[in-house]
Order: sequence, then C-alpha cells, then structure tokens
Amino acid sequence: MKEISSDGNVSTVDVTYPGMPIFLYLDPQRLGLLLAPLLDYAENGGWPKDYAEHDLGSHYPDAAGHNDGQEEDMPVEESANMLIMTAGYLARLTAADAKTFAAAHYPILKRWADYLVGNALDPGLQNQTDDFTGWIAHSVNLALKGIVGVGAMSRIISTAAQNAADATHYLSTARDYIGQWATMGQDGAHLRLAYDQPNTWSQKYNGYPDQLLGLGLISSTVADHEAAWYLAHRNQYGVPLDLRHSYTKTDWELWTAAWQHRNAAIRDALITDVYNFANTTPNRVPFTDWYDTLSGRQQGFQARPVIGGVFALLTLPR
Repeated sequence: MKEISSDGNVSTVDVTYPGMPIFLYLDPQRLGLLLAPLLDYAENGGWPKDYAEHDLGSHYPDAAGHNDGQEEDMPVEESANMLIMTAGYLARLTAADAKTFAAAHYPILKRWADYLVGNALDPGLQNQTDDFTGWIAHSVNLALKGIVGVGAMSRIISTAAQNAADATHYLSTARDYIGQWATMGQDGAHLRLAYDQPNTWSQKYNGYPDQLLGLGLISSTVADHEAAWYLAHRNQYGVPLDLRHSYTKTDWELWTAAWQHRNAAIRDALITDVYNFANTTPNRVPFTDWYDTLSGRQQGFQARPVIGGVFALLTLPR
C-alpha cells in the first residue's frame, strides 16, 4: 500500500494502522495480506532492530526495506500498531486459522511486546504517527497506545495457545501500567498531552483499540472525564488534536468517537462535526484527513488510506 499525499513510502505501518477499521469491517483477509509482508520483513528480510519497522521501502513501489536501519523510526508507535492490528485480525478468523497465524509469528510479536514492556509506560523522545506535530517525550497518548499493545499481546498468546503464563504476564502488566498512566497523566479532570506538561491536553484516540479488543483497560471515569473535556473544547468542525493547533485528523476523530461509543453526546458530536466539515469545506478534494476545526479548510493530505478509520464505530459489537 502506498503512503499517498505525503512521502510515498511502501506499506507504512502507521498508515495501515489508522486505516485498519475499513479492513476489519469489509474484508479482514485484506488486512492479513497487508500484515504478511510487514511480519515477513522483520522475520526474514534483514530488519536489524528490536522494534517494528516504519515501512517496507522509502519509494513506492520499491519495497527494498531498510536493512541499514536508516528509516523514520517510530519505535513505540509501530510496535504497538503491529500488535494491535494482529490481535484485531486474529479475532476475525476461524479458531484454527487464527491459531496457525499467531503461532507462526509468535517470536517476532513477542519481541515487539517485550520492547513495549520496557518502553511504553513513559516513552522517551520519540517520533509518532502525527509526525507533523514534531517529536515528543513522555507522550500520554503514545503511552496509551503502547500499553494497549502490551494488552493485545495477551490476546495473541491466547489465540496461539502458547504459554498461558505469558498471556497473564502481558495482561497484568498492561493493567498495572494503565493505572500508573492515569495517575501520571492526570491534569485536574482530564489527561495531559505529556506527563511533564501541566495545563495541556490532547485527543486520546488510542482508546479505540481498547474497545476493539475488549481489553477493558481504561476506566469509565477516565473516559468520561476526557469526553467532557472534548465537548468543552469542541470547535465548529470538531475537536483539535491537542491544544497547540486548531487542526484535527478526520480518522482520529472517528477513532475517538468509537472509543467513546457509549457516550452519545461526544460520539454524536464528533460524527456530526466531521460530516459538517466534509459537507461544507471549500476545498473540494478527495476526503482529507487533516483539516482546521475553525475554518473548515483542508490543512493538508487527501485521498489517503487512513480515511478507512472513519469505519471505526462499525467494527465494534452492536
């Protein structure tokens, strides 16, 4: 898959990840086909690092990889993305097929999960999928993704019928981390952008895979406080990604709506705002995933695979 309207990478993990809902909803086998080369490259293709790769090649369609390790590293981001996507895919296979797939890729998935155990709770200065906002240390949202990734590993182990003690270890670690995360990230009645940045906030769209996988890590209290904060900081066309800019991401807004699917007020507000943006924006281009919540104008990007993220609500149990 091409990273359209940005740098043209091949099979970018953090482009596949936000687009994941459309594949889970319409054709899970397509997601399996996208995961296969990403797993194979890390297992057999010469990828040299202990965390997941960012992509399969710098220039589509040349999937030459990065055997020298020189790429746009996003260690916590991509490792958690791969674990979450794999767990979501396995849940939509027959028990026999899921067991075969999970067992075949167990070693590399465990390597990435162990990286997250060591680095997810408080990520150092790292790049992440919203790279246009810059690198960030102690990111609360990135930590959430990593913690959910650890929890996802417990689902993968159970599916693969591997060591039950390992499954218990990863799930208990995720539960321990999420408690620390909620305390470390708290800023009054909401969560911060970064642990060390008081009086800040951001959309915690990485709560969606917690609902998708049925992990139940994030407490309803934390979710309700975040929902109230988003409603209070909603602009005409949506909730900004964070306090630093008035722009947002279309895919992430619908991921947040899916995370908050039991809270009709914020869920429906986010859906309505994205619809109103798409219906009234003066920029008549293929559906953008990056726009300004005040002006309703396209900020950048268009026709990208990440728009598959607007299907997030449809992937949850009715």
